Amino acid sequence: MAANPTPTNLSELLASYHDAVRGCLELETEIGLKQNTAARMQAAWDAYQAAQTEVGRLKLVRDAARTEVREAEAAGERRIGCCRLRLVMLLGSTYSVAWGAAGFPDHSTQVPEASAKRSSLLTQLAGWFGNAPAKESADMGATAALCQQAHDRIRAAHAAVNQNKSTLAAAVKIKDAGVRKLRVRYRSLIREIDIVLSEDDPRWHRFGLRMPAQPTMPQPVESLTAEALGDGRVQLTWPRAPHARRYRVQMRRAGEELFTNVLTVHDLEALLSDLPIGTDLEFRVLSANDLDECSTGPVTRVQVR
Repeated sequence: MAANPTPTNLSELLASYHDAVRGCLELETEIGLKQNTAARMQAAWDAYQAAQTEVGRLKLVRDAARTEVREAEAAGERRIGCCRLRLVMLLGSTYSVAWGAAGFPDHSTQVPEASAKRSSLLTQLAGWFGNAPAKESADMGATAALCQQAHDRIRAAHAAVNQNKSTLAAAVKIKDAGVRKLRVRYRSLIREIDIVLSEDDPRWHRFGLRMPAQPTMPQPVESLTAEALGDGRVQLTWPRAPHARRYRVQMRRAGEELFTNVLTVHDLEALLSDLPIGTDLEFRVLSANDLDECSTGPVTRVQVR
């Protein structure tokens, strides 16, 4: 119904839905709601809230997993550094075939910069020290066990991040489905109320809704952004104004008193072309619906390039 559109903004939808549930609890028996009872409305709400909570929990898990990856990678890099110092004592500081046999890539004795190469090197160092235990040094932190431990930690950290990605993606899909269910249930409730209540029944307000018999004035646009794109073009964007169905874009030269109409749109943006380059222009957007047009709106100034 035009008098009670479904909010497109999620926070507005949740607030409106909460009011609707309260109205169902108070009035469903009195007015005879059958399809959209308080229990059904609440069930959709609870399902969304549970899904949203799970997404939040998994995001915390993701953050912790990413931190572990960074810490594991840093620990692995330090472990290779310890092993390198040990190998310098054993093999000398210049790269040789022996360094290559120990696993150091790219004909270099330096710690690799790439994560994949460091991980591979840790595995090869573990094997190298494992085959020559006399060359290990626990005091220097250069042993087969320590290298393998560092490699396993890195692998486990990355595996946890990848697992979280798939789990979080699935949870987000469930949450999004929950939002869609709220929208469908909300619209269904409004249609049912329209059947059981007249357009001028004040009990519409008990659901947080407007009486259809009382159209509402559009609210003004709260903010307006103007961006000069070059070639005499300016991009205007603004947030949705409550109860607005269309928007009138107006323009004037800086310093002038009167605005002139440029165009009317139903979207939340407008691209203006062929404007005089080098001119300071001021813009405003007036919201409107079938009842009236708002006479005020924020003014934004931009120099056309």
